[in-house]
Amino acid sequence: MLLILPIFAILLPAALIMVMGKPRFLREIPQPQKHARTPPSISIIVPARNEQDNIPKLLESFHSEKQFIHETIIVDDESTDATKSLSEQGGAKVITSEPLPEDWKGKPWACLQGAVAAEGEWLLFLDSDVRLHPGAMRKITDLIENGDTNTAYSIYPYHAIEKPYEELSAYFNSLMVAGVGAFGCFELDGRDPALFGQCLLIPKRLYLLIDGHAAVKDKVLENFHLAKHLKEAHGRCLCYLGEGLISMRMFPKGYKELWNSWKKGFASGAAHTDINALIFSSAWVAGGMFSVISMLIGLTPLGTPAFVIFTIMSYVSNVIAAYWAFQIAGRFSMWNAALFPISLLFYQVLFAKSVIDRKKGIKTTWKGRPVD
Repeated sequence: MLLILPIFAILLPAALIMVMGKPRFLREIPQPQKHARTPPSISIIVPARNEQDNIPKLLESFHSEKQFIHETIIVDDESTDATKSLSEQGGAKVITSEPLPEDWKGKPWACLQGAVAAEGEWLLFLDSDVRLHPGAMRKITDLIENGDTNTAYSIYPYHAIEKPYEELSAYFNSLMVAGVGAFGCFELDGRDPALFGQCLLIPKRLYLLIDGHAAVKDKVLENFHLAKHLKEAHGRCLCYLGEGLISMRMFPKGYKELWNSWKKGFASGAAHTDINALIFSSAWVAGGMFSVISMLIGLTPLGTPAFVIFTIMSYVSNVIAAYWAFQIAGRFSMWNAALFPISLLFYQVLFAKSVIDRKKGIKTTWKGRPVD
């Protein structure tokens, strides 16, 4: 009976195909055969709260893309650092946020103010840790010209990894990609996905029609709820992967920042994930855990030769699956996949901590504000 564990561990990673089997990349968008006479006007909107380390790099990344950008709006959300001055020095239009109203979360409030002030036909919401690479805005323009004005486009920025502790994000990033339900096979083919919050492109007309961020004013994971409102208004959500064109550097300040950021809204994210995406993603995670448990059993007298052989096979199966998923989500190392139990156990510990804290009523804070 014990052989069931490693056998399941061998088979379950194949569930990834159901949620990540058909990745769709922004770089693959074809140029339209006939370009519009007047290119669509795009306003970039960046909510920023104490982002002095990110803003200069973000604005610098726009330099090669300026011909495709109508305006750049930085919404200074009560920053206490040099966010505002650095934004102005970088040539952005800076809006000083009004005080946060009761029952609003900071990011939706900042995004709404930026959208109201924007002049462009299209609104491109970016997080401050996102970077545009040469050709990104050209492809975004192609995306618009190939699409329609009843669609919101969401692009997942490729996670740029620079320090060892950032490797611990591997499962979080991979499950973020899988969880939107946009890249899977069969019924999970992107017809009804959620949205990524880091990079969202939407026609201003459609944004106003669904009441924009005012409709999700009190939501931690506003991207999930915006997608719901879009679908209710018969709009469409379409997701892409930004590898090679759009990236993000999520946690340059250290391990504590990484822990607190992923803990923020973690349980809420699981609650709003598409049920099919959640089942298949959980199967992949379960396969990894079964492999780890099998290894531990294999070190005991219960580890028969047959059991050990199947356990080795299960480990190889999970290494292959992890490497594939990690590479879709970010620049994670081969060693991270080879030692996947480390990242997997970190994921499980943080998830458990998040759930326990929510049940105890312990509030999670982010940048000085409660987010639960």
